Amino acid sequence: HPPVEAREVKGEFIINSSMYEILHLIKDESKIKIWQSHVSKFKVYATPDTSVWQEYSYHDIPWPVSDQDHYLEYRLSELRPSQELFITFQSVVNQEIAPKQKGVTRMTLAGSWRLEQLSAMQVKVTYRIFSMPIGIPRIFTDPIIRSNLMSTIKALTKLAEK
Repeated sequence: HPPVEAREVKGEFIINSSMYEILHLIKDESKIKIWQSHVSKFKVYATPDTSVWQEYSYHDIPWPVSDQDHYLEYRLSELRPSQELFITFQSVVNQEIAPKQKGVTRMTLAGSWRLEQLSAMQVKVTYRIFSMPIGIPRIFTDPIIRSNLMSTIKALTKLAEK
């Protein structure tokens, strides 16, 4: 049978801010609840290398979908100094910090944030996320994914443009 298809969601938008301010929001545990309202638990784990960090996230999801969580590793690279940042993320296993929980679906995700400084106060943000199917019909998951993406973009924009 054919290989399992990962779902890709992509968003491109402009934020009137600096790419470093947006990077700070992506990494700031205390701000996450503001711009990712669907997340009920969130923790960032720093590493000795400031360009690498890990993150645990728990999503309280309405029936008929089970609660979901993920544990991701982020890697930051500067493609063009002061002009373009690229952040990749992907699911990693960490039994000590984030063991699988009974009744919670562990999501397998990968994706990226591309932050391009177009002018002094304008950043083009390209967000891509790939998710492996978790056995839930797309009729249930697609609207959640789309509405989460839209509300996330709006809230992140509002925070960054303060």
